Amino acid sequence: MKKIQLGLIALVLTLSSAIAQNSILWEVSGNGLANSSYLLGSLKFIGEKEYVLHREIPEKLKSVKIFAIEDEVDHHAQHELNKALHFPKGESLATALSQEQYKKVVSFFTSEFNVPSKTFKKKFASLKPLALSIAMTRLSLHEGVKFYDIELLKMAKDYNLDTYSLEGIEREAQAFDAFPVEEQIKALMHSVENFEMQKSEYKKLEAAYTRGDIDKVFEYSLHPFENNETFIEEFYFKRNQEWLPKLERMFADRQAFVAVGVTHLEGDQGLLALLKEKGYTLTPIPVTD
Repeated sequence: MKKIQLGLIALVLTLSSAIAQNSILWEVSGNGLANSSYLLGSLKFIGEKEYVLHREIPEKLKSVKIFAIEDEVDHHAQHELNKALHFPKGESLATALSQEQYKKVVSFFTSEFNVPSKTFKKKFASLKPLALSIAMTRLSLHEGVKFYDIELLKMAKDYNLDTYSLEGIEREAQAFDAFPVEEQIKALMHSVENFEMQKSEYKKLEAAYTRGDIDKVFEYSLHPFENNETFIEEFYFKRNQEWLPKLERMFADRQAFVAVGVTHLEGDQGLLALLKEKGYTLTPIPVTD
């Protein structure tokens, strides 16, 4: 994915001006809008100790009428997503991977997470490689995690905002299914073989996010799955295009605060670029702890 060079505008800019071009929170204005709306790039999850809600986020959230996230987060949505992340009945990692690959993954879980082979077979073997890789990242934090979508949704309800999702959970499940299992396996084995580096990169990503440094987040978010052209196209670009008219209607209707995964903002097919192409003014809002 091409990295967005948001901060490097000109050498003559002051340091504060350069920083102002680099944020996880953006104001959307212009193009006939009566009032500004806001677009936040969020992490799916973060360690509880690293979790921070920058004060600018609730400030802007209080000023709007609508709050939206990518997908529903109710019990039905969780059930549907779980179905998409697990193999169909009769299939598992043991049948999808070669015998050597499966032994390597099981051995890795035993040495890295102290998960015995029987426990792995019971709790993890039914997960598709993509879901297993996500589980590996969460387990590597060795602590509880916070989900930004859930935390922000709770806050929006406290503020009595109308809440929406940009798509049904089935759409995200469809995007997962469009990523061939064979490619998922390649990426999973890469993660297993390079996990120390992956853990280090995720800790850097967390630190960059808590600083609101979107440029650095983009540098560290290139997980093996996200380097796959099929995954990028299906999971990010196509969904961005589908969300764009929904965002425009939302912004035109009433002031809105929309939170999406931070990687959806990246690149020439990211939401920041797509909205600019439509004529909107995107202004970064510096965030503080």
